[in-house]
Amino acid sequence: MNGARLLSLALLGLGLAFAWGCSSEVVDDSSGVDEGISEDELLLRRGSVDHAAIVEGTTMMIAGNPTDGILDPYNQEDPFKIRSAAYLPTYARRLTQFDDYDNRVDWKPEQAAAWAARMASANYLVVDTSKPCNFASPRTYLEIERAKLTGREHTTCGGRMPNEDALDVTLNFLIRGPEASAQDRDALTDGVDQPTRWSTDTFPYLAEMNGIF
Repeated sequence: MNGARLLSLALLGLGLAFAWGCSSEVVDDSSGVDEGISEDELLLRRGSVDHAAIVEGTTMMIAGNPTDGILDPYNQEDPFKIRSAAYLPTYARRLTQFDDYDNRVDWKPEQAAAWAARMASANYLVVDTSKPCNFASPRTYLEIERAKLTGREHTTCGGRMPNEDALDVTLNFLIRGPEASAQDRDALTDGVDQPTRWSTDTFPYLAEMNGIF
């Protein structure tokens, strides 16, 4: 789909909220508290809720069919040793669907198989601290992973810079293949090219709060 731009992409984020009741009486917080209760038990669940790794690696890739029932089990897996047999078919199918979006095959069979296997067995970003990171013009997200898939040497530190338009990178990666870039002339975009406020370039890399007035 040369020259086309994806104007918008609406993503449904599923949130889980817990309501805690308040009492008008003063209660001794130390009474009735089991010192052996873990943080997971206090949050009413055990294990991870989501992986902070490949952007939309779950929401776009394995949450497309809620009846599959594999989103929560995947998120609760150890990101470094996921049981690939349970998720590989879904990742392979979803990658094919994204590749077909522009009515063109951009993923080579070996690339598609490698990426589906990677996501079905490990969900983390690779970082190379020996390579440069340009904070002012971030172009690192999936750069190492794309280089690996296309047989070239990576040139950046990889990972995900706080201000990078990671969703545009994800759209072009899934739909236009690992050779494509979010900076191409005919690149796809969700229409949001930058954050409302840029993060600072010093730890803890926080942006100024968005005011309500």
